[in-house]
Amino acid sequence: MEASTIPVEGAVTKPICIGLTCWLWERGRPQRIVKLAQSMGVTVQLTQKFHGLHREIEAQVSGRNVDRFIGEFVRHC
Repeated sequence: MEASTIPVEGAVTKPICIGLTCWLWERGRPQRIVKLAQSMGVTVQLTQKFHGLHREIEAQVSGRNVDRFIGEFVRHC
């Protein structure tokens, strides 16, 4: 009986979505997310929506270190 395996590089992974809400004048939040993603080696795609004085930031994160990125995101962002 032959064992079949799926190579890790060939596996399709879906991005994980994270988000936060902050005040409009807190401009450093998106830059912190991008800087953290670069340091962890993950790919991030940001979208921002403005509602009055609030800003909603949504990010789609993918890559090998997504779990580590989410842990650091919770601590620092």
